[in-house]
Amino acid sequence: MQASHCRHFKGFTVVELIIVVSVIGILASIVLITYPGYQKRARDAERKSDVSQIAAALGAYALQKNTYIATGSGCGLNGDGNGWFNAGPGEIAAYPKSIATCLQETGTLSSGAFVDPLGCKFNSGGTCGVTSVPSQAYAYMKATCKTGGNSVTYVMAHLENDPANNATIDALCDVGTLSGYDATTQKWGTNYGMNYYVTAK
Repeated sequence: MQASHCRHFKGFTVVELIIVVSVIGILASIVLITYPGYQKRARDAERKSDVSQIAAALGAYALQKNTYIATGSGCGLNGDGNGWFNAGPGEIAAYPKSIATCLQETGTLSSGAFVDPLGCKFNSGGTCGVTSVPSQAYAYMKATCKTGGNSVTYVMAHLENDPANNATIDALCDVGTLSGYDATTQKWGTNYGMNYYVTAK
């Protein structure tokens, strides 16, 4: 007769199981802590990309029309080419056509949404669920004005991971050089939370 051989497999001890569960818990905590920060950085990267593409499209539009969508263009606030980039008559009555639509009609901007990653087209009167909290005005803006006497076009956004920069952003446009805005309403940082901009060329 052959002798039977029994193999005994040793399982995990309670201490080993506690260590494994603890390590998994620590790793899960790290993921939970860092994931929101990763999401913000990803959204900010998308905003920077959008703003750069919009600025490039404005430059291409200027080559076609010899203007950066300014006064009398029929786009933006009161048709003067400034304000919320994606607001149109369906959102705000004072916008006969959105700036985005004007660029898309000339083929200088693709038909992509170019809306802030959080889905906000404009933030007036708490439209995006935000009232009196300019640091949460997640929408793109465009302004063509005088800076130091020279005409300049800016495309602005609010980045979640960047600090407020009100003094610099508020001073982008010389007072009285922006159609439809006065010294108070053209404060893009203080009033709208913009803290990032690109100059169209």
